[in-house]
Amino acid sequence: MRFLFLALLLAIPMVPTVAGAQVPGTDAFLCRPDDAGCAGFVGDAKRTLPKRGGARQPVFIGASVFMLTPWEAERERRCLALAGWAEARGEGADAMAAVMWVVANRAASAAQPSLPCRIVVAAGQFEPFASEPATRQKASKAAKVVKPRAKPQQPRETVVDNRAEARRLLADVRRQARVIRAGGMPSWPKPRLAPDQDALRLARAIAWNLNDDDLPDPTARASLFYSPSTQSALGRRKPDWAEARLRTASIGDHSFFRYPPAVAAHDDTQVAEVAE
Repeated sequence: MRFLFLALLLAIPMVPTVAGAQVPGTDAFLCRPDDAGCAGFVGDAKRTLPKRGGARQPVFIGASVFMLTPWEAERERRCLALAGWAEARGEGADAMAAVMWVVANRAASAAQPSLPCRIVVAAGQFEPFASEPATRQKASKAAKVVKPRAKPQQPRETVVDNRAEARRLLADVRRQARVIRAGGMPSWPKPRLAPDQDALRLARAIAWNLNDDDLPDPTARASLFYSPSTQSALGRRKPDWAEARLRTASIGDHSFFRYPPAVAAHDDTQVAEVAE
């Protein structure tokens, strides 16, 4: 599954094949007044970052419970937030939550349980976290040295600035992907545009509250997704894997799929046993 970080912001309305749970309004994603942990994670309150080590405790992520230290819980939630923000930050809270649920559903897979951080940096899965070829990196640096700075008219300047910012943020996410692969704690991007800043704060709150009780899965346990409009704009066909999958929902600019047959009712919380 391949997705572009620089996706189009115009969503194509589509009717879900199977209606998933409706995602609540934006206010429902924010921290509760009594949740100091959420406020600290989102950045609304000062706190000390957890250190490595310590006792493992149950942490709800999606439909599963993971036994994690405070440092590990921080890391996995950061990976969730970065994935939702990188893939769907221009599409609203419901789309970011849906992307995070796909990551969580993959992490809780009965066939091969894993952790969100491992899921987002897996090869060939989430394009914002893909490793950029070395040749492309060199070409980009050379272009920056040779290309003169243009002074376009005001309307054109706004477009160029937005695109340059999107490229900068993509490079930042890919730097964090390298940190994740090395087993470290990813840092938060520093967007310069207000909409991206607001979306990141919201993504952090969603990641903290991503569980069936607080934010039910709107994708009906999807484990795959793609953007139809982006595929079309790039001249790409519908992914081959989509033909053999059940489309469960269309949220924002993305269509969500899962492996048939349909997953059973998810009232029971899963306990994911993840190998070290």
